[in-house]
Amino acid sequence: MSIKIPPSWFDAKIDYTHPRFHEALAFGRAAARNANWEWDRAETSLMEVWSSSPRQGKWWDVRGAVFYAWDEERLSFSAKDEDDEWSDGVAGL
Repeated sequence: MSIKIPPSWFDAKIDYTHPRFHEALAFGRAAARNANWEWDRAETSLMEVWSSSPRQGKWWDVRGAVFYAWDEERLSFSAKDEDDEWSDGVAGL
């Protein structure tokens, strides 16, 4: 698991890659790609969207999976940005 500092409510013992979480994982990844907010600020909006649409599971059951995917996607953005900075610097030589 790649989460640096998980929230206190996050249960690292749960396998969030289990098929029952696939919709929540996709939701978390998509949200992370389309928002610049940090989790603390975004969670309320994500909860409202999840809860108001016909999705699988209650928010409290999928919250960890959404966060897991959110965090994973955000970390991949950070790594991609670092790679881009390095390659831009090399290209400028």
